[in-house]
Formats: sequence, structure tokens, C-alpha cells
Amino acid sequence: MKHILVVDDEPLILRGLVLMLKQHPYNFESIRTASNGVKALQMIEESTPQLLFTDIRMPKMGGLELCKQVHDKYPLIQKVIISGYGDFEYAQTCMSYGVKEYLLKPFTPAKINDLLNKIILQSNHTVFSISKYEDWIEKIVEAMWLLRIDDVEAHLEELRSYCMSASTSDSDFIQLLKDCLPMLKKRLSLRSFHPRTEELADTTDKLQYFMQMQVQILKIIDELALQRGGKDLMQKAKSYMDEHITQDLSLEDVAEYLGITPPYLSLLFKKVHKETFVQYRIMKRIELAKKMLEMPHYRTNDIAYEVGYENYPHFSRMFKKVTGLSPLEYRHTMGIK
Repeated sequence: MKHILVVDDEPLILRGLVLMLKQHPYNFESIRTASNGVKALQMIEESTPQLLFTDIRMPKMGGLELCKQVHDKYPLIQKVIISGYGDFEYAQTCMSYGVKEYLLKPFTPAKINDLLNKIILQSNHTVFSISKYEDWIEKIVEAMWLLRIDDVEAHLEELRSYCMSASTSDSDFIQLLKDCLPMLKKRLSLRSFHPRTEELADTTDKLQYFMQMQVQILKIIDELALQRGGKDLMQKAKSYMDEHITQDLSLEDVAEYLGITPPYLSLLFKKVHKETFVQYRIMKRIELAKKMLEMPHYRTNDIAYEVGYENYPHFSRMFKKVTGLSPLEYRHTMGIK
């Protein structure tokens, strides 16, 4: 609990509340102010606070709409409604937007102190840090940008575990993750990439929600990979493989030739050609082996080495897996003994 935003259109109330917040023994790093909901949203977008105090009746955008938008876009922010007696009905409506506390006017330093103690205690109990959440988002974005799927999945699992420890129910867990996709898209847009994503289906099952989110993130990586490379680069990869198919050809070798990373090559190859790098390499070697088996002067043992296999048993297993016949059986179908 380091950053607070206070929103009220009455300067006297604004200054008084800020002064009381500063008197609390907890060391807040920043206490910012805004005079309406529109300005508050701009400030939240620039730097996300952990705690929001907002009045209900304000020009341009009132506290009700502000809480609704903050709840939809920034569900991790804790919200406190500042209300008068006549606004209590509105304050109750705000509870549906994730508001769990309200501050009744006129307030005193003692009320502020008690409220802050309660919020800080709850915050410590859930052991949730927005800064850590944002760090994980940044790690996921960086891994996505480099097309490192294993790293993306590892960071997502870390984030999932962290949100699990900070939530007391499935709905809490889902609420914590609702910021993930919008934050990822926003950070990717800063790198001039604007991914298309689908709306996640409503669910109360935390595992199902997490899996939906994971699928969307993998789709974004697919889209990014296609945008960067495309068919020409992967046709070049195939041509290089065809020319060197009899050699000990690895994913790393082809990636180095193309000047890209192996994970990027693996992802893009499958996306463009609808088969993996390894599957294509096997099929090309088996095709070559078939042609050689149709030539009687080649021994089956020699063919195995000629098409890139280090030993005959491995070659024989792969050949039968693809064709349904052993090399000798295939040769016999050609009328060759």
C-alpha cells in the first residue's frame, strides 16, 4: 500500500483529507489528487494507485461512473467512497463495483486512521502487491516479444500461483487476473503491435478462466510471429532443409542460417506449414529413402546413413512409423529382393 489517489471537487475537503492521510504513521510514497473522475482516470492510466478515495457528486464524471470504470479496467485498486448522508443510496450501488469501504462526511482524523488501519491490515493479509503483478506482466510481455513460449508459460504459472495465494475465493482469483490481458495488450501496443483478442467467456471457475486467458496469449504470440516473418522466410527454411536433409540438421542450424531464434523458427514453421520442423525433416528423409530403396544397388543399411540417420534400427523404426512397412518390406513391394 504505497500510492493513494483522492478525488473530490471541493478543494477544502480535498486538502483536509490529504492532510489527515499524511498524518497516518504508514509511510505512503505518494498521495495525488484530482477534481473529477475524468482527470482521475487519466492519472490512474499514468500511474496505478493501490487505494482510491472518491466523492460521488462531481462534474464531468462522478464517483459512481469512476468506480465502475476502475472496477472494469483496474480491478486490483481498492476503492473508498466519500459520501454524505444523502448519497448513501449511491454508495450502496458502488458496492457492486468492488467498493468495500465508504467514508461518511464529515470525517475526522480518528475515522481516517481507523479506516486506513483496516485497509492496510486487509492488504497485508492478502499479501498482494500491484508492483509485483506489473513486474510479471512486463516479464510476460518481454517473453512474448521474443517468442519464448516456455518462458511465457513459466511466468504465467508464477502469476497464477501468486494470485492464488492472494485470493480467498474463485471470484477473487478471477478478479485479480482480469487486468492481465488489457495490460499485456497496452504494453504491446507501445511496441507498435496491436493484437486482436476475443472476449473471455464468463465463468466462475478459476481454472477455466486461467486456461482461456492462456489460450488468448498464445494466439497473440502466433499473430506476432506471422506478422514478423510469414511465408517467404519459412519457404527459405524448407529450401535449406531440402538441400541439407542428409546431414545432421538441427533446428538451431536452420535458425542460425535464417538469422532468427530457434523458438521463433519452431513457432513460425508450424504456423505456416501446418507441421513441425521435426515432422517435415522426417517426411523428407523418408521420401528420399523410398527413392533409394527403389534402386537395387543400395543396401538398406547404407540408405539409413545416406538419409541422415546414425543407425539402421532408428531409421527402420521411423520408416515403418511413416509408411507402415519396414525398409525391407517396402523394397519387396517394389519386386526387389
